[in-house]
Amino acid sequence: MNWQTPRGTRDLLPEEMALRNELYEKFRRVFEMYGYGMVETPAFEDFELLAKKSGEEIKNEIYYFEDKSKRKLGLRFDPTVPICRIVATNRALTKPIKFSYITRMWRYDRPGEGRYREFWQAGCELIGPKGASADMEVLLVASALLKAAGVKNFIFRVNSRELLERMLKEIDVPKDEIGAVLRLIDKFDKIGEATFRQELKKLKIKNDSIEFLCDSIKRGGATVKFKDAESNVTAWREFKQITDLVARAKEAGIENIEWNSSIVRGIDYYTGFVFETFIKGKESIGSVCSGGRYDTLVKVYGGEDLPAVGFGLGIDRLLDATEAKPKQTSVKVFIASVNESLLNEAQSIASVLRSGGISCETDLMDRDFSKQMKYANAKSIPYVIIVGPEELKSGTVKLKEMKSGKETVIKIAEMLRRLQ
Repeated sequence: MNWQTPRGTRDLLPEEMALRNELYEKFRRVFEMYGYGMVETPAFEDFELLAKKSGEEIKNEIYYFEDKSKRKLGLRFDPTVPICRIVATNRALTKPIKFSYITRMWRYDRPGEGRYREFWQAGCELIGPKGASADMEVLLVASALLKAAGVKNFIFRVNSRELLERMLKEIDVPKDEIGAVLRLIDKFDKIGEATFRQELKKLKIKNDSIEFLCDSIKRGGATVKFKDAESNVTAWREFKQITDLVARAKEAGIENIEWNSSIVRGIDYYTGFVFETFIKGKESIGSVCSGGRYDTLVKVYGGEDLPAVGFGLGIDRLLDATEAKPKQTSVKVFIASVNESLLNEAQSIASVLRSGGISCETDLMDRDFSKQMKYANAKSIPYVIIVGPEELKSGTVKLKEMKSGKETVIKIAEMLRRLQ
């Protein structure tokens, strides 16, 4: 039997994990700088909790199962719902509540470029404050994470879910079909214009409305006509809020941001400001960082009436988009012994280095000296300490810089200082 990982999953080997752990540490520092504390929730939750406000399409993508007591459980597809459960059941939490996470998710989606059924996500949730300042903060955190990952050519595309729903009403989309139309708008790039039109016709949407929607989406909102909405105080306020947010973001140093009326987010719990993030030249991979405001979700799960905003950054998609190269090794030094009689001395030197915080390896395969050097070179280990009988007599070893090939004789007592 040729065993393979399940479709949409993959093994992460040490080289890949070294790259990811370095990225995770950068992300943790960003979260700390903004005052967000790390949380972790169970991998599985009550299925009804996960499905309650996700929408029909997401509900169908939840991995679920029955346990031995016949309870229906589901693997989390998103951390926002479990975090709202935490807040709903812990009313004494000090406001504002600022949670962050770096964790694994599962979704029964069609695997493709930048899309997996098991994936890693980083993000934050800001619960308690309402208004542009809170929305601005999550954009600043998202921007800081992307910059920490070395990404510069990204763009935030923001919209108001309220405003979009109001627009759909204005073009005579029936109230009970608005949710379905929003989900189709969210999938426009994935399904294409022809399928988008077909699906709208199945929903009995008028031809004029279909033309308006297709034109608006393709133009990114540049020609969306809100003339009628201007006379509606509420719609105009929503429009002004989102354009003011774009202006404030630019003043705060986020130049790469624009309003785009086709941004929806496919999960039903969003209530207002929403955004997606694209890397220029890699748009086909999709949004690498998305989120928005979900002001009613905590109350849905029995908690206080607390406004909330947050986002999730897809780590797998980000790494695919940036084509980040895994590190060959996190080991700094390989200790090679000239012959097998010196293995104990090599181990002693390794203990000294490790006690000083230097990562190192010794030979465990009984290789000759030549093969030990080939191993160190294949693993891209930057330094090799060569342990030879003559050097040991004088309390020295050879230190070889693998990149340049330069060898230096140093005293064993000086190793730590030279390598730290």
